[in-house]
Amino acid sequence: MVLTVNAVQAQNFTSEIKTLELSDGEKTTTRLCLPENGKVNTIVIAIHGTGPNTYLTKRQKFNYYDVLANGFCEQGVGFFTYNRRGVELGETAPWFDEVDSLKYAKSLPHIEAADIETMVGFLKNDERFKNSKIILYGISEGTIIASMVAERQNVKIDALFLHGYAHDNMFDIIKWQNTGEGVMTMINSIFDKNGDKAIDKTEYEFDDSTTAEYRNYLFQNMDFDALDVVKDNVIDIKDIKTMKEPFHKFLMTQISENEGSWIWNNYVRVTIDWFREHFALEPNKTRLLRVDIPVYIFHGKDDANVPVESVYDLEVRFKTCNKSNLKVFTFDKHNHDLNFQDWITTKNYSEGLQKLFETATEI
Repeated sequence: MVLTVNAVQAQNFTSEIKTLELSDGEKTTTRLCLPENGKVNTIVIAIHGTGPNTYLTKRQKFNYYDVLANGFCEQGVGFFTYNRRGVELGETAPWFDEVDSLKYAKSLPHIEAADIETMVGFLKNDERFKNSKIILYGISEGTIIASMVAERQNVKIDALFLHGYAHDNMFDIIKWQNTGEGVMTMINSIFDKNGDKAIDKTEYEFDDSTTAEYRNYLFQNMDFDALDVVKDNVIDIKDIKTMKEPFHKFLMTQISENEGSWIWNNYVRVTIDWFREHFALEPNKTRLLRVDIPVYIFHGKDDANVPVESVYDLEVRFKTCNKSNLKVFTFDKHNHDLNFQDWITTKNYSEGLQKLFETATEI
């Protein structure tokens, strides 16, 4: 029997939902999805992106992790997800979660890394999976936590899958995002017709449905002249940076002054301690050089959350250090989610997601 919550997609897996006790006695709910025959040689453990997440990551008309479970299980690979500390399934849109703020306060990178180690041990202690390979599949912030687990070597991991790869420290990533680079990547992917990384008036006012949709979504249909802040007849990084830099300064002030409620309600649902720990962490660009298991990166060239250039930099670092355990897949016209929206609109996997699923069978 398939266990799920209000999902609309067809499912090709069975689910085992269990309560797992973590190292400090706290409990969390996990889900293991298996192909219908119940047999696997490999299990993928998904490590969430930022914020409260559940083993479903439910949205209005679909469950994100049901879609990924289908993709992996169709390949004969198991797929394991979990509730973050202090997070339970909820019924209220848009997040469909319930958060215990006291327990969620411990959802910090070093604690989550230890929680993942407990989950690996739980799976390996199951007689069915004692010889199964384990892939840690980090998504966005999860690429940092997955890499921490691999570098610590407290449990045996067979490979890392890093999707939406975070190369730098979170302080630098947030600065990159909030000084316009990420937004400009998204803007160029929609409006820039001639590839010059700037949007002229003709490109901005181009009359097609996609441009019109994003003109409304990103700019609320503002006039071109209002967005051309520096008055050089194009919208480019200089304009976006001018508009966004004050927000970054304000955000850093809110963090330094412990304005956790404002951050939760206006920026992202994390704690002040989350920022402080992440800002002090070693970045993946050096940590991964100590990891010797296979590392696979899946990254969209139009990723507006973390730049694709960081993937290329990691390739150079591995080559310089004579390390051969890195394999990189970058995808044209793919975003941070590897175009997950393709599945929403067509029920077909994007090229990036399909490569992710297929690669899991090669480990």
